[in-house]
Amino acid sequence: MRTRAVWLCGIVALVMQAVPLAALPSPRRLGAPQAVAAASGVFDPFVPGGSYEVGAEFRFAPRRFRFLPERLPPASPTMGIIADAQGSLYVYGGWRLDFPFGARWVVSPGWAVGLYDRAPEFDLGGLLEFRTNIELAYRLPNGSRVGLCLYHLSNGGLYARNPGSESLVVSYSAGLRQ
Repeated sequence: MRTRAVWLCGIVALVMQAVPLAALPSPRRLGAPQAVAAASGVFDPFVPGGSYEVGAEFRFAPRRFRFLPERLPPASPTMGIIADAQGSLYVYGGWRLDFPFGARWVVSPGWAVGLYDRAPEFDLGGLLEFRTNIELAYRLPNGSRVGLCLYHLSNGGLYARNPGSESLVVSYSAGLRQ
């Protein structure tokens, strides 16, 4: 019960951060999401007893940062939520890069940090968890994408217990009308 209260306080704190963001100069504002993605797959597919999961992600307009090399594409902010059939919940915010690969394919690595509310079967060691992912997506003629994403959740050694986990999901993303 205490973990859920801490997790809920963390979500409220993240939402409250959105209010001061409105006062930032326009290049630093997130603005409205440009795309939304839905995903479904297997949490811990490489371990017996893995669980099914679903997730959703908002993708915002890409931004160019001066400290990143010019050869890299602009970074797109992301915010998402993942839930599995055992009751675990992960809420995150992060970045992704889109590398075109041919006319229709896109390879997208991503990084995020978030809050993890665990089910007893999936204790990843603590509340704060990091997410790294790689997605291979096919661009459909209408601009939407169908992809396969592999990601890893880990607390990076912040806690004594750090088992980490992987997920393999199929995703569909589509642009939002502005």
